[in-house]
Amino acid sequence: MVTKDLEIVKEIFSLIESGIVFGYDYFCYEVEVGEGYMESVLTVEKDGVEVTDADTDFNSAKLYRLIKELRAEGKARGEEWLSFAISYRREGEVKTKFNY
Repeated sequence: MVTKDLEIVKEIFSLIESGIVFGYDYFCYEVEVGEGYMESVLTVEKDGVEVTDADTDFNSAKLYRLIKELRAEGKARGEEWLSFAISYRREGEVKTKFNY
């Protein structure tokens, strides 16, 4: 991952992390990108309960724009990924995974 990608991932993380309304212990945001569509799921764990319909308050259009930008950066280097996941557990580290 190059510097530009890292900055985009930081923006994606910040947008998601600050937009989980009732807090979390862990979250994982997964997105699949295809020709003309994006499909995503946000899994949130709080107090041992995992849900995929957590209340959120973030700009989805901005999030999708950042994901498209991240994908375009990779594609320009010949790294055309199909899906991307970002996860974080409190007091842990942010993890990313790209599936090609």
